[in-house]
Amino acid sequence: KERAEEFAKECKIKLACKDYKELIDLKDIDLVCITAPNKYHYKYAKYCIEAGKNMILEKPATLTIDQAYELNQLIKNSNKINVINHQLRFNPYLEKVKEIIEQGTLGRLYYIKIHQQSTGFSNKEMKWTWSLEDEEGGGVRLAMGSHLVDLARFWLDKEVLTVQGNMDVVIPKRKSYDGTIKNVTACSFFSSSISFQDNITVNLSATCSAIGKNEFEFSIYGEKGELHFDLENKLIGYFLDDKGKEQIIPVDDVTQEEKDNKISIFKGSFIYYAKQILSAVENNEIELLKNASNIEDAIENQKILEAIKESAITGKTIELNKGYLCNAKG
Repeated sequence: KERAEEFAKECKIKLACKDYKELIDLKDIDLVCITAPNKYHYKYAKYCIEAGKNMILEKPATLTIDQAYELNQLIKNSNKINVINHQLRFNPYLEKVKEIIEQGTLGRLYYIKIHQQSTGFSNKEMKWTWSLEDEEGGGVRLAMGSHLVDLARFWLDKEVLTVQGNMDVVIPKRKSYDGTIKNVTACSFFSSSISFQDNITVNLSATCSAIGKNEFEFSIYGEKGELHFDLENKLIGYFLDDKGKEQIIPVDDVTQEEKDNKISIFKGSFIYYAKQILSAVENNEIELLKNASNIEDAIENQKILEAIKESAITGKTIELNKGYLCNAKG
């Protein structure tokens, strides 16, 4: 606790606790934000739920499906806020996409691709950290992939039938802070092809070892129209009813920072999400977070993420739910 008190004093933090239990047990805590390394998520979340506190849990919710199932059982007896930090669901551009899909403007969907990249791990001089250990961090598959999987499920709200995956560590060894060379076991790149119900193919890819610049982009194809998004041009559509002319899709309630691309889509999205969370806590209105990702979503996301890993290791297509994979006949 002495180290915690010293750090709190240095950073002008009002309170220091000896451990997470002492902090969560404080009576005047309105909301617990769990942002610890991935391997601690389950333990901290379990204690938080049992203590009856409102909670926002950093993704991935857990490292295994079994842990997510156990948390979900505990939450069934809770009347508190228990959400996952998949903030993209609250970004106005991405909410607009869901609205357009649900309105049927694109017609029957058949293909979606989402790609994310960052340059964080491209520097070979970067030191080894816990996030580079697969058993502790899960690499890009969990760090970025969990967001992309959740976003696809949020938009489509359909069952996943099959999953194919690939992973690469890119830079296989890193020097630790004590000078020793350690193996990198967590992937810095992943890709997957996911077959959703109704013959919708979703391709996801992400790398944290890009050399150019940070990117977040997607394309959605339907029989009546398509949508495209990137950080510079934002949301653009093409529709048969308008003879395929390019249209800038108007989106309300976007911050100026995001319009000007001066904030990452993840930081920007969290600002929208945080406002909803605080309002829900202050007014005791869980309904304000009805679109938030929860532990049940975490279970479904984890099934897909583990299937990506299994497919990458075995080279096989992983079947999650039986169903017709193609509408074509003959």
